Amino acid sequence: MEIQVIGEGCVAISVHTAIEAPGTAAGLVRTALKLCGREPWERTELELFRSGGGTLILARPAPELRVEIADWALPLFG
Repeated sequence: MEIQVIGEGCVAISVHTAIEAPGTAAGLVRTALKLCGREPWERTELELFRSGGGTLILARPAPELRVEIADWALPLFG
């Protein structure tokens, strides 16, 4: 694993093998953040780009989950 870029809002990692599982990619991102003295994010958005047997992983912190319900729908939820 080669850390290309690491910052508050992004991580770019080059891996010399094919990464198929998002869980594996997320684990590599957490490891990279820890290696650079940063706290892993609670939620992560990932993009995987495969080329020549390797994988480029781009990651950023995911926004907080929010659920909004329209006033007219409130009676449907009891």
